[in-house]
Amino acid sequence: MIFPQPKIPGFNTDDVTTDLTEAPHRAAGLGQTAFAAVVATVDVEAGQDDWELPLTEEHPRPVVLVHGTFGNRGYTWTEAAPLLRRSGYRVFRLDYGRHLHPVLFGLGDIKDSARQLGEFVDEVLRRTRARQVDLVGFSQGGMMPRYYLNALGGAPKVHSFVGIAPSNHGITAEGLMNLARQIPGALELVEQGAVGTVVPAWPQLQHDHPFQRELADLGETAQGVRHTVIATRYDDVVTPYTSCALAESEGRRVTNVVLQDLDPDDHTAHAAMPYNPTVLKVVLEALAG
Repeated sequence: MIFPQPKIPGFNTDDVTTDLTEAPHRAAGLGQTAFAAVVATVDVEAGQDDWELPLTEEHPRPVVLVHGTFGNRGYTWTEAAPLLRRSGYRVFRLDYGRHLHPVLFGLGDIKDSARQLGEFVDEVLRRTRARQVDLVGFSQGGMMPRYYLNALGGAPKVHSFVGIAPSNHGITAEGLMNLARQIPGALELVEQGAVGTVVPAWPQLQHDHPFQRELADLGETAQGVRHTVIATRYDDVVTPYTSCALAESEGRRVTNVVLQDLDPDDHTAHAAMPYNPTVLKVVLEALAG
């Protein structure tokens, strides 16, 4: 897979106008995320999971929500969790990948995070007495569970896995990492030095890291699991956006969805994907399948 250099407005872009017009949409997405963080802090009741509620006959599988890098179980799911509950699902969220920061997660070694997800799924199954769960993950949370499914034996415990803007083949952040690596010593100083120390997951998220190669060798999908991917053409983190998609193969159930195929006028960028109503509608349809 080829990851091109980033298009920087006024420098090497093919279309300055298009790049500049997307800036407000990206800023709006970050603002939506910041607002969700405030809501999650204030609304304590919304942060509670459904441990005391029985599963229903219509929806016999618990839904486990998996946030992304720099995320947490609260603000990432301020729209999804109540929608799922109104639709009759029982919702469970974990914070994984804690590393040096008390509030933001998804920072630690991704393999350790996958083990934490496995422990959480086991706890959910034990306490709800369900046979399987459904997983819904955003960004790293839409990729990391693949290691749980394929390397840690999690596949028999999962019925459906929905990835929202998942970093399934690593990220380039619009090629900015590729550009930075052209500076002598940048890779050693930044990724393997300061950034790798503060956020161990960050180097692993890069498209050419050994972890990504190991994940690819394990397989795109897991036998018996229904996979759904929801991508946006305006993704500014998982780039190119086509790298979100999972390969379709005989005997595997894979559905790749691009948001703009459903709503061509929707310019949602990466950060706002978990709050997008069309995205969440696709999530509900995938879980009902």
